[in-house]
Amino acid sequence: MSSDDNAGRRASPGAPAGGGGRRRKDIQGLRAVCMMQVLAYHAWRIGSPVGVDAFIMISAYLMTGSFVRRTEAGRMPFFAERWANTFKRLLPPLVVTVLATLGASALILPQTRWDELITQGVASVTYWQNWRLAVVSADYFAANRGVASPLQHLWSMSMQGQVFLAWPLLMTCCVLLAGALHVRPRRIVAGAFAVLAAASLWWLLASAPDDPTVYFDTRARLWEFALGSAIAAAAPWIRPRGIAARVLSWAGLVALVVYCVVPIGHYPGPMAAAPMLAVSAILLVEESPTPGSVQHLLSWRPLAALGDMSYCVYLIHWPVVVLFLAQSERAQLDAGSGGALIAASLALAWLMTRLVDRPVQRFPKGGGHVVLKKTALVLVALAVGLLPLAVADKAFDNEREAQRAAARNNDADDPEHPGAGAVAEQGWQDGSAGPIPGPLAIHENWVPDLPGPCPPGQRELFGRTKTLCSSMPAPDGDGPAVVVVGDSHAEQTIIPTAELFAERHGLGVAQYLMGGCSFGPPEYYEGDCRTRNEVVMTLLDEDPPDLVMLDTTVSAPDFPSEGLRPGVAELVEYLTSLGITVVGFRDNPRSVQDLYECSDDATHGGCSFAQGDHLAPVDPAEQLLTIPGFHEIDPTDLYCSAGTCRTIIGNVHVYLDDNHISGSYARTMAPILVDRIESLLELKV
Repeated sequence: MSSDDNAGRRASPGAPAGGGGRRRKDIQGLRAVCMMQVLAYHAWRIGSPVGVDAFIMISAYLMTGSFVRRTEAGRMPFFAERWANTFKRLLPPLVVTVLATLGASALILPQTRWDELITQGVASVTYWQNWRLAVVSADYFAANRGVASPLQHLWSMSMQGQVFLAWPLLMTCCVLLAGALHVRPRRIVAGAFAVLAAASLWWLLASAPDDPTVYFDTRARLWEFALGSAIAAAAPWIRPRGIAARVLSWAGLVALVVYCVVPIGHYPGPMAAAPMLAVSAILLVEESPTPGSVQHLLSWRPLAALGDMSYCVYLIHWPVVVLFLAQSERAQLDAGSGGALIAASLALAWLMTRLVDRPVQRFPKGGGHVVLKKTALVLVALAVGLLPLAVADKAFDNEREAQRAAARNNDADDPEHPGAGAVAEQGWQDGSAGPIPGPLAIHENWVPDLPGPCPPGQRELFGRTKTLCSSMPAPDGDGPAVVVVGDSHAEQTIIPTAELFAERHGLGVAQYLMGGCSFGPPEYYEGDCRTRNEVVMTLLDEDPPDLVMLDTTVSAPDFPSEGLRPGVAELVEYLTSLGITVVGFRDNPRSVQDLYECSDDATHGGCSFAQGDHLAPVDPAEQLLTIPGFHEIDPTDLYCSAGTCRTIIGNVHVYLDDNHISGSYARTMAPILVDRIESLLELKV
């Protein structure tokens, strides 16, 4: 994809890079092969995702080779000059892509995604998009490309941008060290980058996180950049000649093609070394493109032409694919649509190459102050990219704050947003106001922790687990009489109810929550979840509260296989044997689609779905009602009526994603559910 201004040229021995060297069309053909792999993988998941890794190798090899040759010729480029040369070429097409993608996204994607896309736009233009994707836990290998970010592919450009900033500094240090040691700079460069490659690969094997975020971690691919640089520096000593060169280059091309069409290995990982070495074998062979050689094949004009515009093809193809899938509500492309989108991407890339990429490559055409002019172009590109994003971000901040305030101030007494209160009084939707929370505030609509800290002496018991431990002390200072334990569904559904119940009766509340971790006997769970449950069981055993609230059932996305949570029957029997009253809550419906984003039609209650397709016909926890001291709360009638469930009720969004109740709606349910609990427990306010 990216390359420096002299990429693809072979300098004669002792000549400065870019001066008098013959342009290597075979390298452009090699880029074309890699680009075809990227297109096939992103469209139809063909082969191994090695195309980007190969581009990394090519970029590092060319950049380092150019630097070393110029240094040996007595014209070592100042690192600021290297930066200006690189980014004046890379930034303008990148900025055009980001702005065009965000404009198209505003027309196609739901508003819930706009805010994050602005952040990713800034991250892309300033070359830290890979780290942003790691923060938001993006999954490069997710099956549904239609829900991916249309800027996700720019992780690789950010990674390369970071390396293009660091490499000139590292190579300058190598040259200075070589001068101090009175040895050729090439030796120091080759040795230093070989050590860096080994260190990065060791980190990847021994210390890298075992989750999808490693795909976007620069450290996981530093060894690929460093390997390309080490091979470029060592090229004069290891370059094959004669028949060995021809055999090695053909072996490299065959190996690369095999990886392009066959899924092999795990990425990023050491398996990428094979295609990287295959690419280096082709790069090392600097022979004339005679018939029968790899160089002749890769210099074929159509391949070279595709290679020439491969940077723009890479920038454009992914947004085209993702936005088409999002608009057509598909998860994958078929042969016809994939081919059409690739053709459209090639056409758009050809236009951007002619109108943007080539003009900036030629700039400036002459005159003095060349580095200054290139630097000015980089600054102008940054301004053109960042100013619209800054304006949009400010506008979003203002709107987000208004939406936050509306969501924060709602409760069951809000006449414009009655939420669950509308079910009994006026039906699904009265149309008196726009639904809350708004799309810019929905991702912050989680129920907050209780206002007080974890009860004294308990925080350290949970160690380094991600347990959300907090409390709401009783007015008289007594310990918590009500305890809520569970996962994020307990957080969203139970906490507002428990808090209101405790306020009505002057009780203290404690919560012990962990995402993805149901409350149950520890032997049913593993890892941090098991630890959390062990600690809570010990606390309840040592000082039993009056009341424990927990989720009893778990539903399945778009399937009626609702059942009891693991070990919940044993748990209820044990807790009630301690004299604790247990109030269980039935789970809410879940879906494979985002139930907030599907709610476009606010005047008709958003989207709807059949209750029988998402929940069991009868609450599975009813079988636990034979246990003395256990009571079950079933809020299903607050989500569904007459067998139909809706996603907007009483001008309030019921869901914040595909399976969690929104905090705003949960607060409107709380008075109704507290009344039901008081009735079951025969309590009076």
